[in-house]
Amino acid sequence: VPTITKEQLRDKAEQLVFKDKMSYAEAICHICEKQMIDPIDMAKLVTGPLKLKLEAEAKSRNIIKTNTATLF
Repeated sequence: VPTITKEQLRDKAEQLVFKDKMSYAEAICHICEKQMIDPIDMAKLVTGPLKLKLEAEAKSRNIIKTNTATLF
């Protein structure tokens, strides 16, 4: 069970992104290592704005595909 809250994760990730110039993915992995939390458990805490920023970053780096389908 993670010993960090969603809010703490968001705050720590934002701090690493803006102060240490890490990507969101790097920041989350860094927090996992420092807190000794399994990334699978940490994934449960990645929600809301943090999840959106992580997804946008992954799309801009072509890590995940953007949705090109159109609705009729």
